[in-house]
Amino acid sequence: MSESRSRFLKQSLWMIAATLGGGFGMALVHGSVSKLGGAQVYFQFKSLLAIFYVVGAAQGALWTLAARETATALTCEALDRARGRLRRLAGTVVLVMGVAGLALVPGGALLAGHLKLPSVLPLWITWGLILASLLAALQRGILQGRQDFAGLGSMSIADGLGRFASVVLILTWISNDASGAIGGALTGTWFAMAAGYRALRPGTLPEAAPSPPSGESVQPAAGTGNGFWPLFLGAAALQALTQLDNLFLQGAIPEAWQREVGSRYSPGAQIGFALSQFTVPLALVMFPKVARGAAGGDGRQAFRWTLLATAGLGVLAALGCTFLPWLPVKILLPGIPTELSAPLVPWFVWGMLAFTLANVLVSDRMAHGDFRYVPGVLVLAAAYAASLWGFEDSLLRGSPAEALQRVVHRFVVFNLALLLWAVAVSAWARRRRPTSP
Repeated sequence: MSESRSRFLKQSLWMIAATLGGGFGMALVHGSVSKLGGAQVYFQFKSLLAIFYVVGAAQGALWTLAARETATALTCEALDRARGRLRRLAGTVVLVMGVAGLALVPGGALLAGHLKLPSVLPLWITWGLILASLLAALQRGILQGRQDFAGLGSMSIADGLGRFASVVLILTWISNDASGAIGGALTGTWFAMAAGYRALRPGTLPEAAPSPPSGESVQPAAGTGNGFWPLFLGAAALQALTQLDNLFLQGAIPEAWQREVGSRYSPGAQIGFALSQFTVPLALVMFPKVARGAAGGDGRQAFRWTLLATAGLGVLAALGCTFLPWLPVKILLPGIPTELSAPLVPWFVWGMLAFTLANVLVSDRMAHGDFRYVPGVLVLAAAYAASLWGFEDSLLRGSPAEALQRVVHRFVVFNLALLLWAVAVSAWARRRRPTSP
């Protein structure tokens, strides 16, 4: 086994272990909220997280931007300049979130009523969670760009396990409602930021990148760039494809359905999310290697290994959830009735597998600074939203079981379309890749 492949394997195994550790803590959070707060509180918690994932999509852009800035800084001076730019970006994040908080003052009560929340407090805590996660994303990006996967993994573990411990303590002793659940998530993010702060040792360079062959010039790919907005729009659209269903259900279903949705739909969605966390670490290891090797035409090995491993592991996990759909519910969400939740589990895991494979292809394009995938993803996200809210009456007719199955079918169809679009963009980019003279 070559040294580069061995290093890639070790880093990937560590990130898988760290993400599984953090993901296990996250899964325990969901089980704890459903057990300590009940199905209705769990559904409200899932809806607040959906707001966090969609509105906080900028964290994906900030993470990627910080990773690319750091990965392509080849000297200590360049790295210091990159860190200075990222510090200024952190100040901008605080300023923008402050303005957003002012907008929540007059509109918070109306939004809380629309989402059937008991008060505006859970929305304020979600605002704090978004702010903390945006700042943590910059930390994660610097660590990923430096290929400091020990530090990046420590943030994941601290986030998951710290979140679990905080949720249990707050729900048990302080507030047994949606505010307590989302407050535990915020506290876990603070634990992760503390771990990231300790790991950010100034002056350390990323792993060395290979030099281009002698006489070969660096040719940027067509349609590339380093802008925040393409990254933000792409990240927001990707999050929408995995989270709009929760927001749709929270606002559209009758209040009498909330407990049943929490028992039927939310568990399958959480298991699908857990599947993505099982394979995403490979893309995290791939990204800085491709970003640093793109100019010299290197980085293809890391991309191939990541794609093959993600597909192999993801298919095995999805097959297991298809033949034994009740098993992950028993393990990750004890107390949830499997006869209600198990039928939707296979749909969610295959839909999330399509999303995860698309994420590998999109990450490869982002590492090259190629954002041609963004317009198509935006169109898909808009069409997905239209297919939910534009057909609300037809989607929700009949029993809750029938309605929720129609909603999850939409989820699968649009994530398969995302995978097809990512494959098309990736293939087109490779055909048009400039060759050396």
